[in-house]
Amino acid sequence: MVSGGWSVESGHEVVMSKQPLGPCGSVLAALQSPLPTTDHRVKMRARTLVPFLTALLLLASFQVAWAQQGPGDPVRGGELYVENCAVCHGVDGKGRIGASLDSFPGIEAQAVLEATIAEGVAGSVMPAWGQANGGPLAEQDIRDIASYILEAFGGTHPITPLPTYVAPVIPALPNVEGDPSAGAVVYQQNCAMCHGARGEGRFGLPLAKAWPSTDPPIYIRQVVSQGIDGSLMPAWADTGGGPLTDKDIADVAAFVLTLEPAVSPTSIPQPAGPLGATTTLILLAVAVAAVLVVLVVYYRRAKTE
Repeated sequence: MVSGGWSVESGHEVVMSKQPLGPCGSVLAALQSPLPTTDHRVKMRARTLVPFLTALLLLASFQVAWAQQGPGDPVRGGELYVENCAVCHGVDGKGRIGASLDSFPGIEAQAVLEATIAEGVAGSVMPAWGQANGGPLAEQDIRDIASYILEAFGGTHPITPLPTYVAPVIPALPNVEGDPSAGAVVYQQNCAMCHGARGEGRFGLPLAKAWPSTDPPIYIRQVVSQGIDGSLMPAWADTGGGPLTDKDIADVAAFVLTLEPAVSPTSIPQPAGPLGATTTLILLAVAVAAVLVVLVVYYRRAKTE
């Protein structure tokens, strides 16, 4: 017997003893073991491919999700902002009858803005703009507006100006105070966002209708001036903190009375934007699950063969 766990017999034949092998013996034993068979190699490859392909698929899914939900477009967001938000928050974001938007501290400002725009603020005149909540804006629209607010009012993007509106020439109504032509300008700048460009209704009620009140001009001026408690209709009179003078209110009331009821209700066309975030994540989850099922079946077949 020599050191290292080997025994020597006659004829110099080397055989393995029952004693523990040393380091060299372990290496020799590994070299003497049979090489992996083809089936064994297939199983090993399957075990390696399953986690690798799964990780690859998840990475691709996250990239698709980011492309779907990536940063918004502030240029397009500026156009949407002046069409929908400037009436309450001001073209400069300083606030009119809505809150100021020039300061949003925190690392989740984009997410907070998107949620506020989509869901509104309960108990205030801020409505829910998201289509999922009955509003007119798609998720991409909201994302673009939020990006514009953060960049434009943060000083890194130019402020989008209000569009130019040319007032039509509308004859004055008999026995009605106010200039309907001047009122058309006031209406487009302050009322169209909620009541529609032609008074067909949007967030606010339709205004192109026959007014049942015994004195429609006085009723309309009163509602515009004082607002309606518990609704999305704010008080617009400057005596109550709003932006409109008594003349503005008289003019816009006269214009409203010139609006003719629509023959049939008109629906607001919605942009066919990209898939929503929820729909995208559901489709990605289904795709991941399908690939995992295929890989598991492949692995089991490789194991049994």
